[in-house]
Amino acid sequence: MLTIPNILTLVRLLLVPCFIVASMRGMFTAAFVMFVTAAITDSLDGIVARRWNMHSKLGALLDPAADKTLLVSGYLYYTFASGIPLVRIPSWLTFVVFIRDFLIVCVAYLMYTRVNVKRFPPTVYGKISTILQMLLLSTTIAVNAFLPMLLPFLQLLFRASLVMTLVSGWHYMHRARRILDFGAEAK
Repeated sequence: MLTIPNILTLVRLLLVPCFIVASMRGMFTAAFVMFVTAAITDSLDGIVARRWNMHSKLGALLDPAADKTLLVSGYLYYTFASGIPLVRIPSWLTFVVFIRDFLIVCVAYLMYTRVNVKRFPPTVYGKISTILQMLLLSTTIAVNAFLPMLLPFLQLLFRASLVMTLVSGWHYMHRARRILDFGAEAK
C-alpha cells in the first residue's frame, strides 16, 4: 500500500539521480537544494509514519534502502568525481562509512539466518551517525556551491562523523554479538 511516508521515501529515491546529475553538471546550488530536500524527506517519512501509524512492510524495506542510496551516491560522487571545485569528502572517511554499513548488513544477515532475528532497528548512535553523515554531505555541497567559509566547520564534521560512525558501528556489533550469543544459548 502506498502511504504518505512511502511517497516521501519514493520522492527521496527519485531525487538521488537528479542530485547527482546536478552535481556532475557543476550545478552545486541545485544539487544542494535537492540533497537537503531528500534529507528532509528522511525525517518527515518517519515522523508521519509514527504520528499517524502509517507503518508498512514496503516502508520498512524502502526507507533504509533510500537512505543508503542517497548517502552512498553522494559520498561516492563527492569523494571520487573530478570537477569538484573546492573540497571532497576524504576517501578514508568514505571507506570507514562503507565498511561500517557493510558489516551491519552482514551481521543482520547472520542474525536472520542463525537466530531468526527479523528486525535490527537503528540505535540512537546510528541515527546520530546518519544525521552527521547527511550534514557532512550537505555542507560539502554547500562549501563547493556558495559557502566556502564553512570549510573549517566541514573539517570538524569530517572528524565528528568519523567518531560517530565508529561508535555506532561498535554499538551495532556489540548488540549483534549479544543477540547471537543469546540466540545460540536458546537453541
